[in-house]
Amino acid sequence: MSRRFPLRPEEFEPTFIEQVFGATPGSLESLTHEPVGTGQVCDSYRFTCDWSGGDHPATFIAKCPSADPVSRGAAAIFHLYDMEVGWYRDIADDCGALCPKSYHADIAENEQEFVLLLQDMAPASQGDQLAGASLIQVETTLAEAAALHNFQPASGFDNLEWLNHGTGNSQFLETSLPAGYPVFRERFSALLSPEILDLGQQLVDRIGSYIAHEPPELTVTHGDMRLDNILYHTDGQIAALVDWQTCSLGNPANDVAYLIGTSFADPEERREQEEKLVKTYLSNRSNSPAFEIFWTEYRHHAFSGFIMAINASLHVEQTERGDRMFAAMAERPAQMAIDLDSLSLL
Repeated sequence: MSRRFPLRPEEFEPTFIEQVFGATPGSLESLTHEPVGTGQVCDSYRFTCDWSGGDHPATFIAKCPSADPVSRGAAAIFHLYDMEVGWYRDIADDCGALCPKSYHADIAENEQEFVLLLQDMAPASQGDQLAGASLIQVETTLAEAAALHNFQPASGFDNLEWLNHGTGNSQFLETSLPAGYPVFRERFSALLSPEILDLGQQLVDRIGSYIAHEPPELTVTHGDMRLDNILYHTDGQIAALVDWQTCSLGNPANDVAYLIGTSFADPEERREQEEKLVKTYLSNRSNSPAFEIFWTEYRHHAFSGFIMAINASLHVEQTERGDRMFAAMAERPAQMAIDLDSLSLL
């Protein structure tokens, strides 16, 4: 292997894994893998190790660049791999938010080649974006969102340049979304109602105002805090936040609105619970803004899941499940935006 790290599961060699875990050469007697997860931007595998000695993990999760060139190209455009590697390399160990332990994180300068070796959180399993969340899943995830948003690195944010990718990505959205929305509208015309699709057009027409909005606070944000990116125990308690490919400095209300807006399959349950959920989240924040201020930000960012659905669907490999997932991600927050009259804030 000429590269300093493998890119595909078949390229993982025992010597590389032994070096990662500080194991005795030759102690990894066998190494097997199987695909896990439903990621659209990268490929994930569970590796099983047979060690002859030492206290090393029997399994680990490896994240690799997508086999699909379209998805790899999108990852480079939006710096997705760089942000996730940066999270595990620079922040994860010091932040109180639940996430898998990182054993190894490396990325090439072209931002299309990377590798992550992560703690296997089994038997915890990912949430189901299509089915929607239980209330306990949303509650426990928001508690971890508060822990994430409370984090302040001892040395400040200035030396973590990858946290600023979100600014450039927003500028890209401002120019690309108006051109891409007609494609999204045609592709999802059978999955979304005319009301939702019309709202999307109104949003795209005002995307400059949406992006130009100045947040009252900036924190580290996950950026894609939805069920497919969260692992849960069987009792519904959160086990870990995963898929940190959109981690950046941003408005924490974006994470909160994104999670609530995309999680509830029943809009009536969301209407009944959302104000209480936001208040509980704020009670877990240090130096949190007043409820009225945050609630306005929450209403503004009701569109966050919708925007992600539009943008991501246009830049990753198209699959049947992916389209159904993107339709759910668009419809639920769109209904929330209608309920909260969010368009009036733009």
